[in-house]
Amino acid sequence: MKTSHPDIIVTSPDGEYLMIVEVKLNDVSIRHENVIFQLERYMIEIGCSLGLLVAGERVIVLRDSFDDSQGSSIHVVGEARLPNYLLPPADEQWRGNPYLEFESQVQRWLEKLKLQTNVDSLPDDLKNLFGGRIVNLLRLGEVRAGGPRWSKVVK
Repeated sequence: MKTSHPDIIVTSPDGEYLMIVEVKLNDVSIRHENVIFQLERYMIEIGCSLGLLVAGERVIVLRDSFDDSQGSSIHVVGEARLPNYLLPPADEQWRGNPYLEFESQVQRWLEKLKLQTNVDSLPDDLKNLFGGRIVNLLRLGEVRAGGPRWSKVVK
């Protein structure tokens, strides 16, 4: 039985999901409903109000107001460009697998945003999109893989 999980999660010290992140190596159209729908399903399943889709050089933020339990209260609140130069190198263990390298780079980048100097160096559109809320959740929580990456290698 195949289990599905977000690529990256941010959890509070007591285990609450603060943010979930879906990573796609290539850019996707914001109208690409399957990718957005998948992120919405994850948000509903685990009761998380904030979702990030990182697709190629684009970051899309979704937010759930919890007005409806079926997902109609989840909306895209904005998007920004993620220049490749902002991404740190991938973990060595994922070299040779472009998808896992990119996922690892995104995770390391989110971890680095805990430092104000790294937030200050963001382009304006990304800084405005992340605002105080996303950065504060990153600082409060632990950024980690949503599941075992090695299982993606053996697929």
